[in-house]
Amino acid sequence: MSGFKRYDEDFKQSLVNLYQTGKTQTELCKYYGVSGSVAKSETQKHYL
Repeated sequence: MSGFKRYDEDFKQSLVNLYQTGKTQTELCKYYGVSGSVAKSETQKHYL
């Protein structure tokens, strides 16, 4: 059993949508309780 959480695509897309509306990665982490690396990797996938 791995120590990593897996998030479904709908959840990841909701992070990206909120980021596009002006929420910061820090705000997403606090609101959803995800790590900074999750917020960063998901939002960067859509901007690189």
